Amino acid sequence: MVLVRARLATTRFDFVHNRAKSDGLQYFWVDTCCIDKSDHIKFQTAINSMFRWYQNAKKCYVYLSDVSTTKQKGINVSDFLWKLPDIRQSRLFRRGWTLQELLAPLSVEFFSRE
Repeated sequence: MVLVRARLATTRFDFVHNRAKSDGLQYFWVDTCCIDKSDHIKFQTAINSMFRWYQNAKKCYVYLSDVSTTKQKGINVSDFLWKLPDIRQSRLFRRGWTLQELLAPLSVEFFSRE
């Protein structure tokens, strides 16, 4: 399990590095932290902090490693993401800061595992 997570983290890092470079960005960070939800005050502090990080970002890349687009037919590319059955079960919506990730940045781009 640890090896799988390490491989996924490496894949995510490489993806963001290459994407940020192609978009002409000089700096990037990969959000891999876990928020402790058992302490309400720490949880709220972490959420507020993450909102500021996302708000100050030039771009936010949402890498959906658990969403596939290869087997979809008859879906318009411009709006396909929210029509995918996989998106509703994505880990993205089980994380504590998803709302901040979607609302705070000026630009949000979604990418499937492909």
